[in-house]
Amino acid sequence: MKGQNWPGLADEKSTLVEYLKQRADDIGELLARRYREDIVEYRSLPEGFIEQDVAPTARRNLEVMLHCIESSEELTSDQLLPFRESAIRRFRQGVPIQALLHAYRLWGHTVWEEVLAAPQTHENPESALTFAGMIMKHVDLVSTAVAQSYLSEAAGLIHDREMGRRDLLEALVDGNVPRISRHAKLHRLEMTGRYQVLLLRWAAGSAAASEFLRGSLDIVTARLSEPPFRLALVGVRNEEIVAIQDLRAPTGDRFRARLNDLAAALPNFVLGAGRPHDGLAGVARGYVEAQNAIASAPLDKSEPRAYLYSDTLLDHLVRTSAFRNDLAEETVTPLRNHDAARHTSLLATLRAYVRADFKLVQAADALNVQPNTVKYRLQKIQEITGHDPFNAEDLTLLALSLRLQDTEDQLDVH
Repeated sequence: MKGQNWPGLADEKSTLVEYLKQRADDIGELLARRYREDIVEYRSLPEGFIEQDVAPTARRNLEVMLHCIESSEELTSDQLLPFRESAIRRFRQGVPIQALLHAYRLWGHTVWEEVLAAPQTHENPESALTFAGMIMKHVDLVSTAVAQSYLSEAAGLIHDREMGRRDLLEALVDGNVPRISRHAKLHRLEMTGRYQVLLLRWAAGSAAASEFLRGSLDIVTARLSEPPFRLALVGVRNEEIVAIQDLRAPTGDRFRARLNDLAAALPNFVLGAGRPHDGLAGVARGYVEAQNAIASAPLDKSEPRAYLYSDTLLDHLVRTSAFRNDLAEETVTPLRNHDAARHTSLLATLRAYVRADFKLVQAADALNVQPNTVKYRLQKIQEITGHDPFNAEDLTLLALSLRLQDTEDQLDVH
């Protein structure tokens, strides 16, 4: 290593270097044993891997250091390359970077012990002190190089995985079966499974900050990784968090309760859920259903909860009907006009009656009037619309008309 002088100790340097060269195999075996004993993660490597990969790398490290000391040369990039490559292998083997750097520190400590035990050191202790500085510098240089390679590999893999996850999510939402099939294999998702889409849309007014979305994504990931959930895929798409559940068992009421808990934990989002569909190709349909469930959510969310598409089927049925204008003209429109002209509350009375499950007393309590007043107003509704609120068929028509009005009012606001 350039810059390290051995004034008056040239012979000691040569003999000490030669001594360590002769003991290279023994030092390699000692390091293999210590790695196995002191580093838990190395013990979990496949049998024989330490002897066939880790120990040879450690011996090469010793040989490179001794060459640099003997020639007074600096470490070159070519000499560091095998150690960089070994760091990449450790990453792919699942060895944490802390364990990897621990191994290099243990290497330096073991080599230092060998220097202290050398006969040359007993004859001239000063040579050991000079050698110590070289060992420390070498460990520092090699550790820095392997850490950089390890972290670069980790960053690249994380980026590749994130991009792959986003590509798969877009393919699923678009219903692009060839792309879905290609990406699903990489993410170990079964094309023939049963899946449900959960969608959380930002609803706090202004745009969501990326940091807030990432924090919310962590919450969603944690909550949906617990039973009864089986999280197949989750990611951010624009200002939405899209989660895809793998449904391998019936979910039942417990599933709905846990979704309500998730909605309460993220009050700045609206949570919508599509219906379960067979196969990954059905995710696109589930995504649209989750969007529709969110669109039907009331603006006044005093108690945050999940909105399931199955709960909003009636809204969609009424809203998409070709007869919705006819229905309004038969019911809501004449009642609204009468209320405006006569300052009455017939439309509000009908809504209270429907919400009270068609019970006069409960509707009267909600309106703070007498039951007979409610009855009179309902009779007036029959007179104006021709539909009797006390007749099941007519009442169904009137209730649907209210549902249509509420749905359209909601869409106007959205």
